[in-house]
Amino acid sequence: MKWWNIAAALAVLAGGADAEILMMSHDFTEFEHPFWATEADGKGDLIQWDLTDKCGGGSVWLNADGFFNNHLDRQYTAHGYRYGIKRIPGAPVDDISDFVTNDWIQHHRDGAVEFGGNDSRGMVEFYAERDVSLQPGFLTVTLSNDREFAVWRFNGRVVYTHESGENNLQTFRIDIPDGLEQMRFEFSGSGTADGVIEHIEYHKHSTVPEPSLGDLIDLIGSGVGGLIGW
Repeated sequence: MKWWNIAAALAVLAGGADAEILMMSHDFTEFEHPFWATEADGKGDLIQWDLTDKCGGGSVWLNADGFFNNHLDRQYTAHGYRYGIKRIPGAPVDDISDFVTNDWIQHHRDGAVEFGGNDSRGMVEFYAERDVSLQPGFLTVTLSNDREFAVWRFNGRVVYTHESGENNLQTFRIDIPDGLEQMRFEFSGSGTADGVIEHIEYHKHSTVPEPSLGDLIDLIGSGVGGLIGW
């Protein structure tokens, strides 16, 4: 066997198909589009900020209080993606008039999505959702957390429970053996928890069977034998 055939076999084992970058928010890097969000829950105007001329992207605030805005959850769409913010108060219902929070979703310039709670009482829940058309393969997802307790779910399945009490950045593999038609990330945690969907890559399974380790050993043995004249 020729040495270049061995190299090709090694490349198949190590490489695989090229990764495709996926996002859960619009990419505002080129400043071509201002940020906009549209309410999807029939509860009126959103509190939103276009930040494309500053730090990029934009943000939507829950801004719930008992005097002017009793909406403790909002749903909206932005640039083709779907989002939700929900505050679960820690105060008794009778004391809701004393409850104030500015929970938010930040849409970063590069397409990262940040979920943030802003009151230590109660809990927060967020989601980001989009339609996709993915063949069988796997995702590599990079998530970051602050020190607060939080749980990440992907399409209803728990991916990570953050309990360390420290800031961290981790990458997870999510297998999709049947492909996907929808991606939904859910983030929930303590009242001031903060988490970011930093980066997502999709790896499609190759249609060419990859050689096993035994095949590779045979290939190398045959190749070495050919090179030295066995």
